[in-house]
Amino acid sequence: MSRWSRRRRRMMSSSSTSRLTIPTDYSGSLSAGARAAAERRVTGQAAASPRAAVDSVPVIAGDASVFEWFGGSQMAAGVSVSPDTAMRTAAVWRCVTLISGAIMSLPLNIYRRTADGGRERADDHPYARLLRDEPNDEMSGAQLIELVTMGALLSGNSYGLIRQARNGTITAIDYYHPDDVRPFRSGISIYYRFTNEDGTTEDHEASYVLHFAGPGRQRRRLTAMSPISYHAMSIGVGIATRDYTAGQFERGLLTNDYFHFPNKLTAEQREQFREYVRQRNQGITNAHNPLILAEGGEWKRLTISAKDAQLLELLKYSSIDIARIFGCPPHMIGEVDGTTSWGTGIEQLGIGFVTYTLRPHLVRFQRELNRKLFPSIGNRRSEYFIEFDPDGLMQGDIKSQGEYFRIALGGNQLPGFMTINEVRRLKNLPPIPGGDEVYRPTEQPAAGPGHNGGPPLDDEDDDDQSQAA
Repeated sequence: MSRWSRRRRRMMSSSSTSRLTIPTDYSGSLSAGARAAAERRVTGQAAASPRAAVDSVPVIAGDASVFEWFGGSQMAAGVSVSPDTAMRTAAVWRCVTLISGAIMSLPLNIYRRTADGGRERADDHPYARLLRDEPNDEMSGAQLIELVTMGALLSGNSYGLIRQARNGTITAIDYYHPDDVRPFRSGISIYYRFTNEDGTTEDHEASYVLHFAGPGRQRRRLTAMSPISYHAMSIGVGIATRDYTAGQFERGLLTNDYFHFPNKLTAEQREQFREYVRQRNQGITNAHNPLILAEGGEWKRLTISAKDAQLLELLKYSSIDIARIFGCPPHMIGEVDGTTSWGTGIEQLGIGFVTYTLRPHLVRFQRELNRKLFPSIGNRRSEYFIEFDPDGLMQGDIKSQGEYFRIALGGNQLPGFMTINEVRRLKNLPPIPGGDEVYRPTEQPAAGPGHNGGPPLDDEDDDDQSQAA
């Protein structure tokens, strides 16, 4: 069975995936719809049968942003700038893959709130397998997180569609490219229009959609700001500079090369000579072919180099400017000439990267996951919640880790806060018997009256010896 056939069969068997229409007597609100969907998920009740599409009103979905929705790009610095063209620059590629790869590698855990205000891992929850192993038939959980992160970084928005069985159980989370999803308002409610691979569309209420949005929000729209659109000029400079450099190799001659002939050439002669030079010197394979100049012609070059034209500095500045857009430290994308204020050592650099670059994305993502998968009912929070674990990216060297684990286990006779098996789990080691207890130092017996708890004094020893005699 093909990939599309499996998705289509799941769509047809799910009550939440039917094409939505808005009845004229619709009087609910977005919060009411979201609350009803949340109650069905928590209680396990089946979703109500969709009402017939009688007396339905049309959904108005067109506005000025429809050009961007269809994958349009904008011109900046003389080149076309879009998420696809931007990813062809090394700096954008490295920033996007660095952030998305780092978030993809983080453990995404489900926790259960305990009665004493603490938390415990809930690896047995069915959503844990869905998020970690296989959210849909086409990808793993890590791939889904990487794709939605890349979409949020490039387009400002990324989407996942929650598929449910008839009894309200979530069966899959389908990924859709940002260009294939369009949020819109209908009255006071928010819906999302999804375009499938075969061109058909589905409209879904907001509580069934995971909308991973970037920072900010566009005016009078339901989408976040796109970094590529808002910084098209900076990215366009990088694209134009690379295209200019590539053109030098393609043409075989620099723009400051020229030919001088003592006698005036006719238009036909100039065109013939131009075609001759193009055939003899264009491309890398013809770079070393000698030119035969007749009629006293001379090949000359202006004394302007790429260094003088500041081309190299422009390439470097463009990379740093792109790193600034995505919040990446330049040294992590290959610009190592300058200094960094993020600290010294791999541990401090990792902590700075997680704190200032990754954490805003992690907070937005896990809040959206909790809001849709474990929604609150009234003032009552869900028993479960989702959270990324960034500790793996902030590990120091072996010596620093050893010192941390020694303190965690209760070194220097201080109270510990981790068990031996918890430490072994972090190092991918099997548990050992008796390793699930947190160390607590033995309480010292209370000192007698008039004694400060130190070693016995000499006169006290003499008194004890005399009494024994």
